[in-house]
Amino acid sequence: MKLKREFYRLPLQFDVARMQQEIAQFTDAEWVPHHENFAGNSAIPLISVNGEFNNDFKGAMLPTSALLRCEYLQQVIASFGEVIGRTRLMRLDSGCEVPLHSDINHHWYKRVRVHIPIVTTEDVVFQCNDKRVHMAAGDCWIFDSWKFHKVENNSDQTRIHLVVDFAGSSRFWAMVEQMDEQIATSAKFTHYQPQHTVNIRTEKHNYQIIMSPGEVELLVNDLVADVQSCQLNTTPIKALFSQLLKGFVADWRELWFLYGEENTGWPLFHHLRDETLKQASQYDKEVFISNGTSAVKILAQLIIGPSMNVALAPQHTISVEKSMDTPLPDKRIGTTTGIPIGLTRNSPCHCGSGDKYKNCHGKIT
Repeated sequence: MKLKREFYRLPLQFDVARMQQEIAQFTDAEWVPHHENFAGNSAIPLISVNGEFNNDFKGAMLPTSALLRCEYLQQVIASFGEVIGRTRLMRLDSGCEVPLHSDINHHWYKRVRVHIPIVTTEDVVFQCNDKRVHMAAGDCWIFDSWKFHKVENNSDQTRIHLVVDFAGSSRFWAMVEQMDEQIATSAKFTHYQPQHTVNIRTEKHNYQIIMSPGEVELLVNDLVADVQSCQLNTTPIKALFSQLLKGFVADWRELWFLYGEENTGWPLFHHLRDETLKQASQYDKEVFISNGTSAVKILAQLIIGPSMNVALAPQHTISVEKSMDTPLPDKRIGTTTGIPIGLTRNSPCHCGSGDKYKNCHGKIT
């Protein structure tokens, strides 16, 4: 999520000793390696899709069996009073790092990442943009994940953070706005309450089967505004890229008015987004956003990919894969195509390189 500044230390503190006691029960076998195979990075999901040990974003979020074994961590998470998304313990081995990257996935666009260090030393440094901080154990931090950031563990000890994702209510953001005006002189401490049961509200509806035209337009407008303000882009390229995306919004709205989320419209929605991404790929090396990332990469991960989530539909009465065997006309460029459904990380990249998307334009750099 974009924030006004790189880091905020929130006026909240937690019982370090109790948190360390609870996480000590986990064996090395329970720590799951990072899905991108970053050396020394591992995690234990605490709240995840269906409460399972996965790395998914889409679907009902529920506590995992690991969280149910941690009474105080449940109290910590519930203390925010927010609707909670993906939550996990994140471990970084000594001498390792979280490589420099920017969180441009749709999940993080309107969600903030809350970090509560549990095990750490002063030699663990979090960098965001050109700012560097050490997050002390028991403190609570958020940061601008849209900017490029990384973590270095230069100590001889393992670092473990509790990391909680949520969008935030007006109450939460009022607290952050106050932090923007002043530095907190005191913090609210969440004490451990033995045998105290809490209610953790978790996300139930976080992705739409077909993204509404209003959200598509909002995301496109934000991307276009970033492209327009980036000095790396020439005026003609900015105009062409913006025109393409505005056309995508108009055509998406037209299909929505006709089909809504009805599965008979799925092949047409998919065809529209596939052709849009194909046309946008010609600008991949020419149009950028303010943090230096390719605007085409943002388009793919923030808008095109998340705009269809047919696997979340209660039932599939038609097969989209089968329906795409029949070529569909493209009214804007006069061609036909038959493209298999889905823009996933393992799909062939849209640029035609022959690599999987996750190893090409979807790669974290």
